[in-house]
Amino acid sequence: MELLAAEWLVPVDGPPVAGGAIVHWGGKVRATGSAADLRRAWPGARRRELPGCALLPALVNAHTHLELTDLGAPPPGGDFVGWILEVIRRKRAAAPERWGDAVRAGAGRCLAAGQGTVADVVSEPGAAEAYPPAGQGPAVRAFAEVIAAHAAALGPALERARRTAAAAGSGWAGASPHAPYTASAAAYRSCDELARAGLWMTHLAESPAELEFCLAGTGAVPERLYATLGLSPPPAPGCHPAAWLDRLGVLGGRAVLIHCVHLGEPEVALIARRGARVVLCPCSNRHLGVGRAPGRALRAAGVPLGLGTDSALSGGDLDLWGEVVAAVEDYGWTPAEAVEAATRGGAAVLGLVDRGTFAPGQRADILAVTLSPGREPWERLLAAPRPAALWLGGVPVLGRELVVGNPHP
Repeated sequence: MELLAAEWLVPVDGPPVAGGAIVHWGGKVRATGSAADLRRAWPGARRRELPGCALLPALVNAHTHLELTDLGAPPPGGDFVGWILEVIRRKRAAAPERWGDAVRAGAGRCLAAGQGTVADVVSEPGAAEAYPPAGQGPAVRAFAEVIAAHAAALGPALERARRTAAAAGSGWAGASPHAPYTASAAAYRSCDELARAGLWMTHLAESPAELEFCLAGTGAVPERLYATLGLSPPPAPGCHPAAWLDRLGVLGGRAVLIHCVHLGEPEVALIARRGARVVLCPCSNRHLGVGRAPGRALRAAGVPLGLGTDSALSGGDLDLWGEVVAAVEDYGWTPAEAVEAATRGGAAVLGLVDRGTFAPGQRADILAVTLSPGREPWERLLAAPRPAALWLGGVPVLGRELVVGNPHP
């Protein structure tokens, strides 16, 4: 039994508590409140003091691509299709044995940034085999990528996804049809079928190029992407990609939609009505120059929202704190709303009911963050957030030497 006390407690599902504390044992949260009250209520608990820190639930990175870590510097932004072609070139040129090292490096960066859970889109079975064992890194929820724009490619793509899912083991969460311009109607329906007991994840409405292709079948997707690859483009949906998924009958509660930059009021209302979930990646959108998602409208409509870093080749790093700050700046969210999306919101999007808050019985994924000088807790938390210590399932995995403890009650 351990009592962690800090300058501030940020429970996410309630207001910050000055001089707050949390009690955990057996891998679960047992109580939160003021440190003084908890010391009286739990006199036998081992005490740990974290002066100058805030305690909050470990972050949930709801979308990334760990296998793209250390694949060179991010390609220049501003040309979405050109960026995609460069990523494809680098993946094809990479040695098969490098995927595991990339995943281990990426998971390590996520851990160092205070992330307890990561949702990873993975296309290489060798990458999925390298996820960290339980207790040695963030818990990974793996989505096996499916790229199949035409019927002939679907069978091999699904078989590869099944091998990737098997390599991910208990971390497998669902399939990931890449996007409406790279996955056919049959691919989306197949991935939705695979997700009957879970979820599936797709990039949606990320760029103007995607929107132009879906609406009119023209632009850089057919004229540059498919032409450069020597392939024929798939038929254009002839409507907004969100409307197309709805027409296919797959836009529902199992769908996790990534980016959602180019949504109008009808699409926001449709996504909310169908109960789909959304993950926003503002730093990636900034780098690629594709625009800003309607984060305020999505929140107002009640759409479940998480935040993700996307890959190191688009966001530039795997630090979810940057996404929190960017969400405040780009969407007009309050700091509390942005932190909620990076914790409880991301957990809800991924269907994880046991983390994201400090409610009693939740998994004891606890992050201590060093506070910047100031008076207001949110300002101090986001000014220059630096993880000081991290517990996953109640086990310290980061910064143990930074924790000042009193081993005796």
